[in-house]
Amino acid sequence: MRRVLALVVALLTLSVLAMAAPVIYPIGQAPTSGFSNGAYAGQSPRGWDFTITQPITVVELGVNAGDSIPITLTLWDVTTQTLLTQTVANSSAFSWVFASITPLTLSVGDTYSVIGWADTSGSGVPWYIFNNSPPSAFNPTGVVNYLNTRFDNGIGPNTFPLGTLSAPAQYGVTDIGYQPAIPEPATVALLGSAVGLAGMIRRRLGL
Repeated sequence: MRRVLALVVALLTLSVLAMAAPVIYPIGQAPTSGFSNGAYAGQSPRGWDFTITQPITVVELGVNAGDSIPITLTLWDVTTQTLLTQTVANSSAFSWVFASITPLTLSVGDTYSVIGWADTSGSGVPWYIFNNSPPSAFNPTGVVNYLNTRFDNGIGPNTFPLGTLSAPAQYGVTDIGYQPAIPEPATVALLGSAVGLAGMIRRRLGL
């Protein structure tokens, strides 16, 4: 009987996991038609600063670039200039590409920056694209709030870029994929039902 109970609980748990929140993209993989190729070839980080209004867990970093090359993607704490995580995405020209990271939970009240970096010194062609007056999708508000563009020239991927450009400019373009850090009400309710059903089965079986 204990094995039956364990099987029921396992199946219910799998059902809860199946309802896990989908990945959310603040820019929503909006098209970059109307963006122009950058002007600086070399080591060049480009991205944007943001704050959040509720705890979120970042699970992906992404980029929409002007060239099909590997882009180093980083996530920073702006206040402390601390590199929080890093990955590489193999970009496809003017298309969104995302790479998974070890899930990282961000806190309300802090400022973060998602940055893309590549060294195109040899090709002489900038990797990034830009728009100083992009569509509103590129200045997200809500859970994730766009603040400004962040950039620098001639520095490596592990050095914090110090330059900024005021809203609404977007250079890069980078993005994050996140999930709510707190379970959604439906998920919590289903998990509660699973626990309750398991308890009822145990009582009826005298376990």
